[in-house]
Amino acid sequence: MLVPISRELACILSLSLSFMLLFSSDNTMTNMQKTIVSSISDDKSDFQIEGYNVIGVSWSVLAVSIWFGPYLTLAIGPKLTMIMSAVGYMCTTIPYIIENEWVIYGGAVVTGMSSGCLWPAEGQYMIGNSSPQTTARNVGIFWTMFRASSLWGNLFVYYQFHGKQYIDQSTRRTVLYFLLGINILAIASFMGLPRSTNDNKTEGYSPAKTVKKCWTILKSRKLHWLMFTFSYTGLQQAFGDGIYSPSIGFTLAFGNSAKGLVALSGILMSVGGLIGGVCPVVFSTWIRRHRYARRSIVMVGCTAQLFTYLITFINLPDTAVFGNTDQPSLITPSATLAMTGSLLLNFGDSCLNTQIFSIIADLYRDSSAEACAFYKFFKAVCIALSFYCCSHIGLHVQVAILSAMALIGVFCFFIADRDIVTATTDSNTVTQDTETSQNKEILTRL
Repeated sequence: MLVPISRELACILSLSLSFMLLFSSDNTMTNMQKTIVSSISDDKSDFQIEGYNVIGVSWSVLAVSIWFGPYLTLAIGPKLTMIMSAVGYMCTTIPYIIENEWVIYGGAVVTGMSSGCLWPAEGQYMIGNSSPQTTARNVGIFWTMFRASSLWGNLFVYYQFHGKQYIDQSTRRTVLYFLLGINILAIASFMGLPRSTNDNKTEGYSPAKTVKKCWTILKSRKLHWLMFTFSYTGLQQAFGDGIYSPSIGFTLAFGNSAKGLVALSGILMSVGGLIGGVCPVVFSTWIRRHRYARRSIVMVGCTAQLFTYLITFINLPDTAVFGNTDQPSLITPSATLAMTGSLLLNFGDSCLNTQIFSIIADLYRDSSAEACAFYKFFKAVCIALSFYCCSHIGLHVQVAILSAMALIGVFCFFIADRDIVTATTDSNTVTQDTETSQNKEILTRL
């Protein structure tokens, strides 16, 4: 006998599946992009491109285009916005099949524009289909399936790259065609997305009203604290999605298994993300009842990432971020330690992001698209800066900066969450006082 599924849950599951398919292609490509670019350069001596800069361009464009995302979402509806964005994401893989520098940079621009429209639409669709009681559960479901995206693509890449120190053109194109096929499936999945109550366009809405709403949110004191947390999530995402795994692959002390470890790292990151995403679902009731639950999850996630930074510092050479290196690390490089770092890194990422979506839902439920745009803006700026700078800053310096930003980001999150708890407590007190007064009036009349 089938268990009945509410329309709300059907919308969330369909949204999560669509994002899982779309980012099975995109996250896998980001994880191995530096390796792909390096292998193309080995085949073509005139191919001069920096993989980290390409990702930086994409996130720079996202930081600008995301301000058009809320307006487009409200003008044509979140479903159509996400379909158009999924089509644009095809430019993540197609340029690397063509192997032309200008096409690759052009694809990065299109991908950035698509992403800038995608995330505000996702935020409005998810929050619009969640009640205060189901927000933690729905965010957990979405993030669990979203983080599972890296698993499927990286499993295929691991099979293709295993035992190869050199990645030939045939292997590259097999992987890229596979990822392109997944992207096409994602477009079909978005087209089948159930229409929700907030999926219609908003009549009479204009860019001026969008700007006014954004300005109101920007003046919020809580956002001033949260922007530090948003910025840290950007720095750690850049490190996890595009810097850590390639640095493992460039560490020649791992031998012929180095390139295969890049894909294996992506697989374990996906597993860690799954575990971190499941936690809010399992503990959703506890999160609603306990005032410190959200902070506890963030603290656990931050601690896990700090362990990863320590592992990176002692296990990988400082120059591994720049390319193939024989430089010794503080200890003999251990594949087990490196993979443990991968697992912990995305476990922490899921802990942070699920609680950020949760706090946005509590604070800005009526302006979810604009609030998600702010979140992605601060995140995108920091991701872009990280990718631009990582080619010039050693790996050990990077993890030192990340460690400091982790502590600052978590501290600021605690302050913002404390304000929410205080506001809720005050609201409950007012409600109780009102009920007491009404009861006294009833007794007096009797």
